[in-house]
Amino acid sequence: MRCPSFLKEKQDMIHITWRQGCYGHYVMQSIYAYSNLSNGAEIKIESTGSSHGFDPGTHFRHDHKMEETADVIIAPSPGHYLDYLDNQLVKQANNDIIESIELNFPDYKEKLGNWDNITSSDIPTWVIREWISFWIADNITSSYPDINGHISALDLFTKNVFPDLINHLGLTLVADTATMENNQRIWIAQQRYHNAQHRCTAWVLDILEDRNTETPCQTIIDEAYVQHCLREQGYEIRCNGLDVFPATSKDLREIIYENSNTSNK
Repeated sequence: MRCPSFLKEKQDMIHITWRQGCYGHYVMQSIYAYSNLSNGAEIKIESTGSSHGFDPGTHFRHDHKMEETADVIIAPSPGHYLDYLDNQLVKQANNDIIESIELNFPDYKEKLGNWDNITSSDIPTWVIREWISFWIADNITSSYPDINGHISALDLFTKNVFPDLINHLGLTLVADTATMENNQRIWIAQQRYHNAQHRCTAWVLDILEDRNTETPCQTIIDEAYVQHCLREQGYEIRCNGLDVFPATSKDLREIIYENSNTSNK
């Protein structure tokens, strides 16, 4: 029995898989631009640092399933999970927090029944932030498991992975090293959410150790992560009505209080 043509085309596509926010569109675009698939297409990065404008056409199929049989697996890197949630929010969901949550945490309504009205348009920002802060750690654990990949998302910032990937795929490298390295520098400069988790974790220490520094938070997810980390250290934020998050550690320190019910405090 002959394989239908559309199935054969699908089988011939390069299968790339990554977890949400882990730069998969950039990897696809770079493989295409640097190999004989295009023979020299330009890398195009949007103002948000996104490569979602790249059309994979008939060359690639992609998903977030992380199947071991995929041709290229991009593994999430520990310590950068908040970075990926920010990427998902801004680059994929265009800063629509509810859309981002539905993409990244599709069964949240079943798991968070007490917050079943959270998608209402008149829910205040501070309520959504508090809601996120209660489940963000669980979401990170379920969304970014420890996986062996052909590359890690962090590799994209520290090395030129594309010659090896292109060779691994049986393609021909057509770009020179200087071009790839220059494009990498430009791309890195536009990744404003890279190291978001490290910056927010350090800021929590500034808050608790009485150092006055400006907030590194760029999204409501960053703010919720800080709120979660403070709760883990035994502190709550007086957040009722706090739609605008404090701009400095001093300002935030003035509205936190010790929570005697926190188990690890």
